[in-house]
Amino acid sequence: MLIEASRIAGGASGKGGGFIAEWATPKPLASLSFNLHNQLAKEHNGSKTWGYRNVSAAEIRLQGRNLPDKKLDAGDSSHLKVKSPSALDWLLPGSVQKYNEIGTPSDSGQVNPLVFTTTIAQLAEERGVKIIIGSALRINYDGDAVSSVTYISGDKTHTLMVTDLVVAAGPWTPKLLPKVRLLTPRGHSVIAKSSRALSPYILFPNIEPVPNSTFKYLISPDIYPRPPDEVHEFHTVYSSGPDGYEVPLPADTNSVEVDEEKCEEVWTAMSSVSQEIHDGQVITKQACYKPQIRKHEETEEVGPMVGPVGPRGLWLATGHDEWGIQNAPATGLVMSEMIFDGKAYSANCETLDPKHFLSDLAVLKPELVKVNA
Repeated sequence: MLIEASRIAGGASGKGGGFIAEWATPKPLASLSFNLHNQLAKEHNGSKTWGYRNVSAAEIRLQGRNLPDKKLDAGDSSHLKVKSPSALDWLLPGSVQKYNEIGTPSDSGQVNPLVFTTTIAQLAEERGVKIIIGSALRINYDGDAVSSVTYISGDKTHTLMVTDLVVAAGPWTPKLLPKVRLLTPRGHSVIAKSSRALSPYILFPNIEPVPNSTFKYLISPDIYPRPPDEVHEFHTVYSSGPDGYEVPLPADTNSVEVDEEKCEEVWTAMSSVSQEIHDGQVITKQACYKPQIRKHEETEEVGPMVGPVGPRGLWLATGHDEWGIQNAPATGLVMSEMIFDGKAYSANCETLDPKHFLSDLAVLKPELVKVNA
């Protein structure tokens, strides 16, 4: 049974970029999860359903320009200041200042997170999982073991008896487990319809602002061209801007506010390096919060945290930061092995054990965990 506070994929799991890589972090999950993404895509036609495909990826430095309404002539490749793949013909001639390939189709890919997450949830329902839209209020205990969870759905409060409870509430995890210390940055992104299909390159750029523009600083909006999927029948481009820590975490994903100015900054930057993007149309402006693990004061360990927490039957899976979609399949697999088999067999997750980050929580008395969220 799954209790979801607002809606499936209402947060970062539906608004992220969807980049996946065999070389992602953390190492115990990355390769396993990348392979599971490939397996899931083959079994459920992910290339058509949730836009799964292999891609190239690069860190790149670009020079933004004021663009006309008419497409520029690509010209001779000798005008390029730095050599870059010919497939990146949707970048402006001469805009590439630096190019560093970090991923190839053999070890990098992408999915549409919204469609991927909602499709997996639907497949789970078809196999008997019950999804409840409701907010968890309290974890209840019987001695040193978890016994139930109290939640509110609609205007009614319910108590669900459990033997095992996995808390995977992302940035909202501390509402149920206050000892879990998370940073909760908010990031903005836009989705635009491009004027044509763009080659499968995921770019992590630094963009020099257009001379005499209102932007006097580098802006780094990740750029993800996407193929058609079950939500969009046309090619789109996803782009996200830098994270900010100034706005506190709201009550739930339905209460996340979107800063129009930050979305406009992302659009202005991304559309200054490509005529095909410039000639497109913004169709979505959005924001979401991510769960970032604070470094442990003594061990300097960073997350995510995956494993048992204190009372028997209480499990934690959170703190995946920007690699949430990437590591979701492996996290689900190793958590199921821990719960049903007593140990994770598919990956060595010892370094992800919450005890490395929350040593005080491992010996916490159950009554101290009983809180209202």
